[in-house]
Amino acid sequence: MAMDKVTAESYVYAKASGMLSKSYVGERARQLFAQNSLQELWNFLFKKESPAVPETLLARELEREAFDSFVGQYKTLLANYSKPHNIYLYLLQSYDFENLKDIGAALALGKKDMPDVEDISPFNIISYDKWPDIKAMTQTGPLSWYSVPELAEQHLENSRLDSFYIENLWKSLDSVNPECKSALKNLIGKKIRIDNTVWAIRLRFYYGMSKEEIIPLLSYSDKSRKPGDVLAQEAISTLDWDLDDYDAWSKWKHADLLNPHEEGVVWTVDSRWITQKAKNMYVEKAYRLFHIYPFTECPLVCWFIVKRNELDNIRTASESLRLNIGSSQAMNLAGFSEVSNG
Repeated sequence: MAMDKVTAESYVYAKASGMLSKSYVGERARQLFAQNSLQELWNFLFKKESPAVPETLLARELEREAFDSFVGQYKTLLANYSKPHNIYLYLLQSYDFENLKDIGAALALGKKDMPDVEDISPFNIISYDKWPDIKAMTQTGPLSWYSVPELAEQHLENSRLDSFYIENLWKSLDSVNPECKSALKNLIGKKIRIDNTVWAIRLRFYYGMSKEEIIPLLSYSDKSRKPGDVLAQEAISTLDWDLDDYDAWSKWKHADLLNPHEEGVVWTVDSRWITQKAKNMYVEKAYRLFHIYPFTECPLVCWFIVKRNELDNIRTASESLRLNIGSSQAMNLAGFSEVSNG
């Protein structure tokens, strides 16, 4: 039942706080990786009986159940608002953007069946029932401009989708409660700036792109896409640094995220290492920020970030059991981070 904004924020803060305290992130995530089989993991996570499917299919069912649980809880919290803030919806609709990338790839390959998609209805901005007509699928939402790219251009169109999403997500922060606006902009802005830098590294490393080719492919805060943009400038400044020049990269604002360097040993900046360390830092910060600005948009935004990380942990634990990967290696793959749950 929808409530007025003040009542909704108070109620959501209390409910979300209880949910968050039971999340499998940080130290509690160890419990996920302590399970010895997919059946054990299912029984640990869910009250309902597991489906009678072969072990090879149980991982997929488990991961789907975990996703549905996460999104279901989020929808329950959103239902308390007569009109949920755009930032809440944009966070959830990131799944539509990822779905569209998979759909574009499937159509480019001429596949007849729609790929598995993450269902966020009724908040979806893509009409999945209109498959395979991409125009019909996107015409009623903000992605009507999208067209299926050639396979060789897939990464460029995906970059365009990312940029469009970031612009809208960033703009939505302008209308959050002034009390928490700066904190949320710092949290999300830092993540975007690091993601931009990682994307630039990957375009250089895997595609051999030049500075001039990369700059238009970064995410910006608005459509003006100025070189000094608050979200892109940091990544642009790294484009003149050789990927194997540790001295140059050690001057980076986020040098603490770099892969280790040993004197006399060949070193190359590792985008995967940066991504994992940055993700851990992002989730830790969100966990701590949750309680600082109660009764604003901050708690639910932080809840989404932490619980999405929990979903990632569950999926990693599930896949590791399916592939018979040991718990220590599985936690390493998850980039296990000591996030305090207290």
